Formats: sequence, structure tokens, C-alpha cells
Amino acid sequence: MNHALVCSGLLLLFISAAHGQEAGLAAKYPSDVGIGRDPAILFHDDFEEGKIGAAWDEISLRKSRQAREDYVPVQAETDKTIARGKRSAKVQLRKDGYEDVTFVKWLRPGYDELYMRYYVRYGKDYGYHSHGGSGFMADAGKGGFKGAGKAPDGDKHFWATLEPIGRPGRWPWEPPGALIFYAYWWKMKPDGRGNYRGNWFQPKPDQVPKRETWVCVEWRVKANTAGRDDGELDCWIDGKKCGVFRNINWRSTDALKINKVHLSLWLESAAYEVLGGGTTRTVWYDDVVVATQYIGPKKP
Repeated sequence: MNHALVCSGLLLLFISAAHGQEAGLAAKYPSDVGIGRDPAILFHDDFEEGKIGAAWDEISLRKSRQAREDYVPVQAETDKTIARGKRSAKVQLRKDGYEDVTFVKWLRPGYDELYMRYYVRYGKDYGYHSHGGSGFMADAGKGGFKGAGKAPDGDKHFWATLEPIGRPGRWPWEPPGALIFYAYWWKMKPDGRGNYRGNWFQPKPDQVPKRETWVCVEWRVKANTAGRDDGELDCWIDGKKCGVFRNINWRSTDALKINKVHLSLWLESAAYEVLGGGTTRTVWYDDVVVATQYIGPKKP
């Protein structure tokens, strides 16, 4: 047995515990070098090389109906005062341009448990948005999502996105808002009027990302065993766990797997005025990792 390695591992665990953090996969790969080759890693994109978004299966782009601007909403950020490393991914919505930008990665045939870590930075221009963050989906490919206001079938679909939410005069949080999981699944609760709007899982204490600052976000989802309320949901901000949700019945069959992750940003032109004003929303992403184990913040 290599006692030096054992002692180093114990020291790492001690230091992590002392800071209220868990030692994850990233602890084994300083600066994330080589992390993509770990057998627990399903996807890794640090946006350092090639076209931004090329590692993903698709980037969904949608212009608003009032769009008058023609621009590139996804770019490589190389400004050293902003980018992590040489480059980061920059996404910008404009009131007279694009209203939806979504990075999509499929993980077929799917998993029962999944982790996703990424870094996000909200721009100075960021008020609030309609929806946008990182999330997962279990999709049987049979039109499982019936649309807003309707609960999906338990054998076809469930999803959630960890995103900031806020609105002037309605909630007390400063832009970009407090992080919540916005979720749809077959056992979700109705709104009292017969509709099924996205249910919230809200981390406590309130997690309000600071604008113009890189924040490490990670979530974990575990699908339930069919017939049992043993599904789970967790999140960590900068390596500290702040959301633990249990007893979730995500699905009615074990055959429905978590097979998709995404990064999204959406704000309709008509909503800018009531969601903090301005004419743009700029966000940066970096160091995305999807795995079957806890990842943790990137180590220097």
C-alpha cells in the first residue's frame, strides 16, 4: 500500500470537511486536466478549443417575433478580465434579437443518477429572465412533455432546471434572483385551479448569485424506484451543499431514464420591462462536467 497516497487522500478529506465541502472527482484532477478521461465522466466541455458549442449535440436558437437585430448570440469570450482560462462561452439575449438559447447534450440510453457541475457568470446588464439555467430531462421520446400547465405521464417524461428567479415588487431578491429547481413530473402538485405549473424545490438559505462573479453550481438527481417515493434532488453552490430534497416520485417505470442535460436562457421581448428592464441579458458558462459521481469545484 502507498501510505503517502493514503495520507494525501485523508488530508484532502480533512481540508474539504473543514471548509464544509465534499471531496469530489475534481479533487483528483487539478485544473480539471484529464478529468474527461475519468470513467465516471459522461461529458466535459471547458470551451477552450474549437467552435463554442461544438461538443454539444445541438444549440437551439430562437429569435423573438419582433427581432430586428442580426447577431451571433453565442460567442467565445477571450477577455482576460472575464474568461476562465483562455476562453469561456458567452451567451447574449437581446430584446430585438434572440429570446432563447439552449445548449443540449443527450446521454442515451440514460441513467438513474446524474451530476452536473458548471460555472456561471451573470453580466452587469442582467435583470431577471423568464427561465434559464442548467437542468436534466428524462424523455421517452413519445411527446411526454404536454406543455406548460399539464403534468407529464409518469412513463414518458420528467425534468427540472436549476435557475434564478425574481421579479421587481414580487420577490425580495436582487438580480439575477434566487436559485430554485423548476420541475415537471407526473406527481407534481396542481396550482389550485386545475393547472400544473412548474413546482419549486428551493435551496435554503436563499442562494442569490452575485453578478459579474463566477459561481460554481452543481446538482444531483436520482430517479425513484418505480412504485416508491425514493427519488432525490440536491445542489451545491461553490462546493457547499444548500439543497437536499427527498421522497420524490419522479417516474412510474424504471425504464424511464435521465437522458438529457442542458444549459438554457430564455426571455421574451415583451417581458423585459416587467423583469428588471434593460434590453439585453448576458451570461457566461464554463467548465461543464456531467458525471455519475459528485464532481466538486475545479481545483487550482
